[in-house]
Amino acid sequence: MKRMKIEMPTVWQFTTEMQVRVSDLNYGNHMGNQQFLAFAQEARVRFFATCNFTELDFGGTALIQADAAITFSCEGRLGDQIKMEIATEITGTSSFNLYYKFTNSTQNKHMANIRTALVSFDYQKNKPVALTSKALNSILFKTKN
Repeated sequence: MKRMKIEMPTVWQFTTEMQVRVSDLNYGNHMGNQQFLAFAQEARVRFFATCNFTELDFGGTALIQADAAITFSCEGRLGDQIKMEIATEITGTSSFNLYYKFTNSTQNKHMANIRTALVSFDYQKNKPVALTSKALNSILFKTKN
């Protein structure tokens, strides 16, 4: 079977860490697949907070997640420390991708790659809207050198 591949960036704009909790484990006694998206959302919320943004106030608009892709390469066990790095990519006037690189710091192994597509969204009109200049000029879309 041919595996999906996510083309990952080489420059990361934000890093945070979380520990695998007992509630993150599945019947195989390792981090459940769905928990990767929960960890990604927590990392994203922390990242946005560095610009005083939230998912509901993203520079004057809200965000909605359009899709997600995940590839796995290492398990997470109870107590493992997980490092998550994030990078951004503008994909349209109202959309952008976030890339997440997960590393199991406890095992010193690459754990997963994730890409989520986010869309600037007006929930009252129930339609996409352009990213605001405030959002585009924030550090979210500037890469660190």
